Amino acid sequence: MDKVLEQSVSQFLALITFFAFPAIQYLLLKWAARREGLPRRGYLPEYGFRLVIRNIPRRRFLKDIKYKVFLRSLVPPSKGSTAYTFYDIEILCKEEFFVFPNSDQTMLSFQLHETEEDIAFVVTDKLGNKIQDGIPIKNFEKLICDYSATIDNFFNFDVKVEKRIVIESSSLARMWSETRLGCENFKAFEVDYVLNPGH
Repeated sequence: MDKVLEQSVSQFLALITFFAFPAIQYLLLKWAARREGLPRRGYLPEYGFRLVIRNIPRRRFLKDIKYKVFLRSLVPPSKGSTAYTFYDIEILCKEEFFVFPNSDQTMLSFQLHETEEDIAFVVTDKLGNKIQDGIPIKNFEKLICDYSATIDNFFNFDVKVEKRIVIESSSLARMWSETRLGCENFKAFEVDYVLNPGH
């Protein structure tokens, strides 16, 4: 009877170990992924501003990258309502197959131009060539970028990085003020805040 009980306990523990080990591996990878695929925005002389998924210092292989950039305005409540309405203008929505180690993924390139009445947000290519008409920054409250990427790892677990980057229009005005006279070198800017879905 004792042998049967001992075997049953051993089999039960082996079963728990069989399922627990992969779960622990996944949780550890998920925890480590917090530092992967972080955003960075900055100013490059001659080209303008860029928002990228930073991968050069981490040297990871990223795949299945998806990102969407849009401008968000808050519409005041209509009569009889108390809730504001989000009004979004989509700037771009793209996918990339992969990003190799020692490479960053550029999600958005743009410039800030002074106009007679305001500062205009202008989407460009990586070389600073305009690809969309400018939008006055007074016409929106936030520049938002949602992105996700899968981190390649030795255990073949699909560990995803998912983030929402928010930049206030007031921060864009400050960026213009700090670069309008030109910069000789790359100038980094912090994003206003980063949201992690599901955390």
